Amino acid sequence: MVATEVALRSRGSALKAVLVLVVAAGAAYALFPGVRAIFDQQLDKVGGWNDEARRHDPVGFIDYSIGKLNENVAQFGMVKVDLAVAKTKMQKIRDDSQSKVTFASKELETFKAAYKDAAGGKGWPVTLAGRTYDEAQLKQQVNVFLTQRTSYEMSAKQAADGAASAGKREMDVLARVTESKAKLELLKTQRELVKVAKLTAETEALLAEVNEVLLQNEEATAANPVLTVEEMMKQKESSSGASNANVDAFLNG
Repeated sequence: MVATEVALRSRGSALKAVLVLVVAAGAAYALFPGVRAIFDQQLDKVGGWNDEARRHDPVGFIDYSIGKLNENVAQFGMVKVDLAVAKTKMQKIRDDSQSKVTFASKELETFKAAYKDAAGGKGWPVTLAGRTYDEAQLKQQVNVFLTQRTSYEMSAKQAADGAASAGKREMDVLARVTESKAKLELLKTQRELVKVAKLTAETEALLAEVNEVLLQNEEATAANPVLTVEEMMKQKESSSGASNANVDAFLNG
């Protein structure tokens, strides 16, 4: 009797634990969009429209696919706009930074010439752009220009890389849109054929291709590509600045 009571209590506890887990999972699904998205995505891939399900209900899969492909095309349209804006920003940053690199390089050459004149016998101080510099002040100014030029060069490279990345992503998105629209047209025709005729091997192969396109579209929209580009625009790498040794190397180079 005692053993039976213990077993019943154990089963009751286990049942309660299972019920708690079920209730918690249901609450998480209802309350958190992220949980729903992960669950639904896995359901689509594993327990949703697999080969057997597509053969069993081809019209249902076609209707589902038409809805998803239209949704994908709309999403890709918004991504294309965001990428175009990001690329334009990148190109402007690249051009502005490169202009500053050019200016800094020109000023550095002017300071180098003045330094060599002074060190070669003309003496100190020297006057440049209405300002007077002794040797220490000139080296300090050159140090500032060298540091800024390095920063602008880095900014120009990052922006150029970002613009190139955005351009490539635009082409990838265009390819996904083109493929999605092509499959949409085929599905609209096949839907009517499947309704009145038996599922053929050709149609089954098409539905498998459509499923692969949907998976590729899902991967393409899972991570926002624009964020990567925008983050690159804000990216800053620390620069300790040119040392006096670098300044001397430049001036005497």
